[in-house]
Amino acid sequence: MAVGLRTRIQGIYRGWWVAAAGFGVLALLTGAQSGGSIGLFFVALLQQFGWSRTLLSGAFSLVRIEGSFLGPLEGFLTDRLGSHQMSLIGFLVAGSGFFVLSQVSHPVHFYVAMLIITGGAGLGSYIPVMAAVNWWFSRHRNAAIGLAMAGFSMGAVWSPLIAWIIITHGWRTAAITIGVVLWAVAFPLSRVLRRPSADQLTQYTQEAVVSSSIDAAQEPAMEADFTVRQAMRTRAFWLIPLAAAANGFTTTAVHVHGIPHMVEIGLSLQTAGFAMALFGIIEVCMRVFGSFIGDRVDKRYAILAYNTLQALGVVVLAVAHSLPVVLLFTVLFAVGHGGRGPIFVSIRGEFYGRNRFGTIMGIGNLITGISGVATPLVLGILFDNQGTYMPGLLGMAAITFIGGFLILFAVRPTVPGTSEPQPAGA
Repeated sequence: MAVGLRTRIQGIYRGWWVAAAGFGVLALLTGAQSGGSIGLFFVALLQQFGWSRTLLSGAFSLVRIEGSFLGPLEGFLTDRLGSHQMSLIGFLVAGSGFFVLSQVSHPVHFYVAMLIITGGAGLGSYIPVMAAVNWWFSRHRNAAIGLAMAGFSMGAVWSPLIAWIIITHGWRTAAITIGVVLWAVAFPLSRVLRRPSADQLTQYTQEAVVSSSIDAAQEPAMEADFTVRQAMRTRAFWLIPLAAAANGFTTTAVHVHGIPHMVEIGLSLQTAGFAMALFGIIEVCMRVFGSFIGDRVDKRYAILAYNTLQALGVVVLAVAHSLPVVLLFTVLFAVGHGGRGPIFVSIRGEFYGRNRFGTIMGIGNLITGISGVATPLVLGILFDNQGTYMPGLLGMAAITFIGGFLILFAVRPTVPGTSEPQPAGA
């Protein structure tokens, strides 16, 4: 019995273990930095120090600027050093940032802590994980990326636990706890993210890989690779991150101001945490079990549909005044946000190949980061001046809805030196 189970486990294609490790990295690293937990600390600091929302929101805008400009460097280093090395560095840096957060007593301290946490999360999570998965997959790329990206959603699932620690032991203890966990898992998780060797890539291209759960035709196929310069000359290179930026206005709004808004309309901190946890659970299911859709339909139309659902969810949140309406928001937003995330990544791999994937994504982050820079500060200022989040949230929803149509103009680029578009899943 044990031997049979071991044989089945060993028969699972290595790429799925990479995707599973990516899930863990994003759940613990990026989830701690940008999931529901950061909104909990936002409320805790407001309550203890009485700082304005504009002041606190400025820190989130600052770190988004940092993340945007670090994007090309993160992508370049990922392509050179490997995803496993970058992930290890990111865990150690972000963990240190949470230790700094635990000692905050002045706004400057908070800004420094957020810069360190965001820097670590940027270096070790999104781009390294997506690059690692992209190396191992072609035909099932969107499904594998969906599995890994479900880790983002799992970060929100920790919200009730973090809220409980903050309520019972204080936000400083909660920050220290997160820092310790990040340091503890840094080495074992990061080691799994190694890219395949040239021999492995050849082996998986030429031979069917027996799997106990996935069709054998999952091996990497040979794809044409664009250089960074060639990619930048295509229309899709610019339109994909612009569409992602439009989507990011509502994403950032919910991550930073979602819990504060729920508290403002009368929900307790712990209830708001549970609402975010439900959002995370639904999004995990969407990314794990729904991402196969992106491997079977035109990704551009799928992105438009998911953007529309996400925008509608934020409209519901803007007008919500009770828990049932907030729960409706979590369902709509989780389905939209959960569905569109993997597709924005896999469409780049499908269009541009593997070798410069990290750098191409990193440059795109300069554009995508626009929404992350503007949203926290704009919503903070609007609330301080108007006493409500409603107009700001409705505006962000409109941008996400309109921006979704941009992706329809992102035509698949031609293979360098040919006149024919690169076949899907080639």
